[in-house]
Amino acid sequence: MTSSLMRRQRGLSLVELLVALTLSLLLMVGVLQTFLASKQTYNANTGLSRVQENGRFAMEFLASDIRNAGYKGECISALNNLLNEGGTGYSADYFDLSQPVRGWNNASPSWVSGRTAGDVVHIKHAAISAGVTASGNTPANANTINLTAASGVAQGTIIVVADPVGCDMFQNRSAANAQALSRGATGTPGNKNPGGNNFSHAYDSSMEILKLQSATYYIANGANGLPSLWRVSFMTGTAIPEELVPGVQDMQVLYGIAGNDRQVDSYVAADSVSNWDNVVSVRIQLLLVSAETNVVPENQVIDFNGAAVTIANRRLAQVFSSTIGIRNRLP
Repeated sequence: MTSSLMRRQRGLSLVELLVALTLSLLLMVGVLQTFLASKQTYNANTGLSRVQENGRFAMEFLASDIRNAGYKGECISALNNLLNEGGTGYSADYFDLSQPVRGWNNASPSWVSGRTAGDVVHIKHAAISAGVTASGNTPANANTINLTAASGVAQGTIIVVADPVGCDMFQNRSAANAQALSRGATGTPGNKNPGGNNFSHAYDSSMEILKLQSATYYIANGANGLPSLWRVSFMTGTAIPEELVPGVQDMQVLYGIAGNDRQVDSYVAADSVSNWDNVVSVRIQLLLVSAETNVVPENQVIDFNGAAVTIANRRLAQVFSSTIGIRNRLP
């Protein structure tokens, strides 16, 4: 009898098989849903982290330059421009530290190409130390500044030297391994100052030796085909474009206009600035988007610059804004 019962229970019935398959399918669906939810959360967290990181980097690039706009060391007098000594015609306004901030409202200057959206802002200062020290006094008619060690300053770098008495700007003609910075001058060979131009005054070894930072910030497509924050730099006298931060889709800039008390009365767009000397602060607004698509459940609608902006392809977006004072112009 036992043998007969075992023969009848051998294998599974069709109903039992269907029940087992149904339970397995339910378990698989649960596992798959958990996996997809985890993947979606991971993508969202990754996209948010990258957007926030890129936003901080982009704002730091802009804020650092804006805060230092117009800085030329301890010098309080007008900058003596010696860039034309080499006959190369450095007379463009992107070397003029007397006008350290200038902007374009949804437009581009002639030296910017490929702008895709947003405003353009140009900032100039000499707040970057060259990292070198003069070894002694430098007469006003000298064309070389002797240093305590090899400069490490690339040939062609635009240099600003300053002290409380005055300041001068010239292009370094010495190689990076030279223990000197030299001016590029033309004129009668053998003359100590062949260009016929002097420094504004004699300097001693305590002079500040700084690098010019002249840069235009704008939005253009990056290497991945998506909008990025770009910069055209003139630190060597020629325009050098470089991609700084990916994922910056738009940039809007307003300028704080001060009255006689140097307090901001209003913020206006670039085309409403009548006198750039009255700009004492800059308000930046950046729209950042993730490189990854399908990060959020549906396309976001972001309030940016007073308008509703729809972010395509379910990318994650975030707005960054900051108001930065120009230290050299604040009361």
